[in-house]
Amino acid sequence: MQLEFDLTRDDYAALTFARSPGTVATRKRWLLLAGLLSLVALLMALLTFLTGGTAWLDDAPLLRPLLYLIGGSLGAFALVSALVAGLRLWVRRLPRDDGATLGRHQIELCEEGFHVEGRSGRAFVRWSAVVELLEVEAHVFLYVDRMMAYVIPKRAFASPGECARFVDFAKKHVGVGTR
Repeated sequence: MQLEFDLTRDDYAALTFARSPGTVATRKRWLLLAGLLSLVALLMALLTFLTGGTAWLDDAPLLRPLLYLIGGSLGAFALVSALVAGLRLWVRRLPRDDGATLGRHQIELCEEGFHVEGRSGRAFVRWSAVVELLEVEAHVFLYVDRMMAYVIPKRAFASPGECARFVDFAKKHVGVGTR
């Protein structure tokens, strides 16, 4: 089985964040938290507007600390979101345009391992060197170390069935760590 594809900055970033908790479920939880916190803050602002001031805060002593907690949570959420977005932008800029990471790549699977070809040349990797096979939403990673992997974007496959055959073939030959 042979594939030819272009590796992009987004593919490189996907490798960097493949093991981070940035899954779809985590993103949904963050969005739900942001929505709930924003809704509570909006309701408090509406209450302040309708009553003509913040006197309602003095009537219920627990509301002022709650307001501070909500404001602090929204601020922390915004800070963490900005840091993660900045980190993703920074990681996308790491590989050189004329380096070995980005650009046209070919991978060919065989019984003994796989051949990889890119700008830096051609290499052969035995299946015994693969320590983990990780399949995520848009990529397949063949790890040969903790942070070194061969990245195969799923867009390189003609169909989901072809991708499944590729992953099944690789899983059959990789002895450990398939997820």
